Amino acid sequence: LFARSLPSITTMSTTTTTPTTGKCSICDKESTLKCSRCKLVFYCCKDHQLQHWKSGHKRECNDSYQADQYTLHKQEFDRIVKKYGLDTPENSERISTMLTSGEAVTPPAFAETFGTTTAEAVVFLEWIKVGVKFKEQAIDTAKNSGFGK
Repeated sequence: LFARSLPSITTMSTTTTTPTTGKCSICDKESTLKCSRCKLVFYCCKDHQLQHWKSGHKRECNDSYQADQYTLHKQEFDRIVKKYGLDTPENSERISTMLTSGEAVTPPAFAETFGTTTAEAVVFLEWIKVGVKFKEQAIDTAKNSGFGK
């Protein structure tokens, strides 16, 4: 289980915009190997990556990775909204009606209704879930703080 969750370390090419060399996070030796997930830390060898992973990089790396995934998902959502005009008043109303109808909205049904691909519908609907979850958490936090009573 642990071995599968550990990102690989890769030799960086000279075409990347991030530094291609750096100091190993464990021994400060100059290195070209980077964590393949976050691309923020260098290692001189796999043993040092494993040591750093166990001592806390796993949490840091996962936080950074999640933040990147969040950003990428939002960018893709915005692209889909723009491409299909999903932010027009008419489409916004149609989406609202569809999502509040009480019936489950499937990606294929959304794709057929709005002309997206099924994959784009998945991205759109999943981002909507993120927004709903955020709103629910914000409302719960406000209520627990004494606001809105």
